[in-house]
Amino acid sequence: MIDAKPDQVVSILAAARRCYLANGISATGMKDVAASADLARSTLYRYFPGRDDLLVATIMEEMIELNDCIRKRLARYPHPADQVVEGLLVAIKEIPRRPLLHAVFASEGDSRARRVIWSSGAIVSFGEELMDHVIQPARDADLLQDAVRPEILIEWVYRLLLSFLTLPSNWVKSDVQLRATLHALLVPVLLK
Repeated sequence: MIDAKPDQVVSILAAARRCYLANGISATGMKDVAASADLARSTLYRYFPGRDDLLVATIMEEMIELNDCIRKRLARYPHPADQVVEGLLVAIKEIPRRPLLHAVFASEGDSRARRVIWSSGAIVSFGEELMDHVIQPARDADLLQDAVRPEILIEWVYRLLLSFLTLPSNWVKSDVQLRATLHALLVPVLLK
């Protein structure tokens, strides 16, 4: 995306979100978004050179809001193990409540969108931003496993998240059970 007037970008992203939610991500084209934003397609393409660029930017806006929600909830957990577990627990609970994120990460309908987001590096940026405040204190306290690089942590957490979002557990029926399961899956792998 090139430098743009913030209002124009905000308008485009809002139009894209409306179109994605109304028509589905796969069925939404640049023509639809341009019409919804009351812009010429050529103007839209100046800001977002392609359909995938627009999708990534729109999803990133949603992910930033989710990130803020997670951060606020994690403020009460000083220990890195609790932050990792609670952060994933919040994401598992919040994504289904956010229609656009649900469409990308929790539905079976649009695996292409999930691949676009994953290959864009957006998920890595999101994970790095979110996990930085967990990883650095763990590293400073010498609690991080030596073999765990930040990108491995992000990938592991993301894959667990997708698993819990797309394939419900046969035995995890409460937040207490989910918390215990996440603790068993995450903490020994990531922290000493």
